[in-house]
Amino acid sequence: MTEYVQCPYERSHRIVESRMQYHLGRCRRNHLDVPKVICPFNVTHVLNEPELEFHVKICSDRKKFEVFCNVDKVPTKMATPPPVPKYESMENWDDEPAVATYNPTQYASEAPVLRTLNGATPSERKQFRERERLRLLHHDERK
Repeated sequence: MTEYVQCPYERSHRIVESRMQYHLGRCRRNHLDVPKVICPFNVTHVLNEPELEFHVKICSDRKKFEVFCNVDKVPTKMATPPPVPKYESMENWDDEPAVATYNPTQYASEAPVLRTLNGATPSERKQFRERERLRLLHHDERK
């Protein structure tokens, strides 16, 4: 179930909580005369000026901010990363015999596959088709 939140600028506006920040940006432009202040810990917390001091003391997002500010004050024992395990393998690809790279043109010229010639003149294509017909006939005879 979606959680709706009331807009601080207009009581009749009920917005899905995930869209509140977008809505506040638009609604604030329509209510420039309303004296509202924004919480320093969460921009979706828009309050009347007298309420700000109390809100800052009890704001739920203050804890996240405090943790963020005190990250460098964590003891050094926890700041060091855990040791990375060393993985040993008996397999060494450098010891494998050298293998020629795959040449698709050479493979297709020896395999029983249909090939086409693109970007050639009509007479060259005709000669190529004739050579291919003969190649495929001889390939079938070899079997």
